[in-house]
Amino acid sequence: MGGPVRPATLARGSGRGDRPGRAAGALRSSAFIVGQVVLLGSLYWLYGLGRHFADGRELVALHHAKRVWHIERLFDLPNESSIQSLALHSSHLLEFANRFYIAVHFPAAIIFLLWVLIFQRPAWRRVRTVIMASTGVALLIHIAYPLAPPRFLPRLVPGVNLVDTGAVFGPSPYGPHDTVANQYAAMPSLHIGWSILEAWGVITILRVRARWLAVLHPIITTVVVVITANHYWLDGIIGGGLVVAAVQLTRPEVQARLRLWAIAFRLPVRALPAAAMACAPGTGAPVALAGGPPPGAIIQDRPGAAGRPASAVPQARKGPSADVDAGATVARAPDPPDGVAPRAAPPQRAAAEDADDAGGDAGGDAGGDTEGVAAPEGAAGT
Repeated sequence: MGGPVRPATLARGSGRGDRPGRAAGALRSSAFIVGQVVLLGSLYWLYGLGRHFADGRELVALHHAKRVWHIERLFDLPNESSIQSLALHSSHLLEFANRFYIAVHFPAAIIFLLWVLIFQRPAWRRVRTVIMASTGVALLIHIAYPLAPPRFLPRLVPGVNLVDTGAVFGPSPYGPHDTVANQYAAMPSLHIGWSILEAWGVITILRVRARWLAVLHPIITTVVVVITANHYWLDGIIGGGLVVAAVQLTRPEVQARLRLWAIAFRLPVRALPAAAMACAPGTGAPVALAGGPPPGAIIQDRPGAAGRPASAVPQARKGPSADVDAGATVARAPDPPDGVAPRAAPPQRAAAEDADDAGGDAGGDAGGDTEGVAAPEGAAGT
């Protein structure tokens, strides 16, 4: 009856006692998830609202479309019209591309974010920062540079034979009563940017070989947005570049370097030399140097010494006739060179010199006026 309690019994007992703790942890986790969902939902609402700042600037967006088209030809990028002409041989392929463009973009992003938020919590903070930063900069570009998609070019540039596959083959993401999508916010392409973000997240979080299949997502997305004439190559390059830049800036080593730079610019801190603090013999405790303030005092009125301990700053030397403490004179060594911390005089030599000055009673005076320093035997005259 009085034997030791078995581990199984302890485990069962502790399990019952931990139930309130587990319930509280589950409640906190659920509240965190709900808060993050509300946060991202609010940001998406603001993003959709901001995209409509391009409304009423259709002429500017069409002018930008011609400019982007000529820039792509200047850099000899593949012609979107030629690539689409290859896909026009299959109406089923174009119908699939239209459905992919409509049905995959947002559901894939939502599923990916929920997967990271619920099951891969350690990676959530960085993923959230990347998508918020890249999407926020993309919104600023939408507002500053409205751009009509390539399917509008046939009426603007002679010789361009791009087809609006959504209107011809269906389904179209832009209906006559559509109030959500903005057709003049093609730059940058978040279809491509978010697909790169999702592929990066899957590849870096998982550790199975199958994770590399995620690379197919941005590849298929890029082909889809081009053959459906919804985006230019430059749209995808800039959209992907925003995500890549956000990924690089959120790397732990880059974040640590940025923190160090911030500290260096706001509060310059230099390492203090170990010899800058004089220590009492045999104790290791800091003591005041001759003619200097007590240890721990902060110097604020000397150039270059703000915020540094007084014992870490070399003090100015007084003349040999200066009074240190009630008539006691402390021996001083010559001033050290610049950059070398001052050293306290050896206690034996200081006691001997005090004995010579006192003329026979230095042993008692040195013991009373200098703490922690004892005169050697025979130093005082009898």
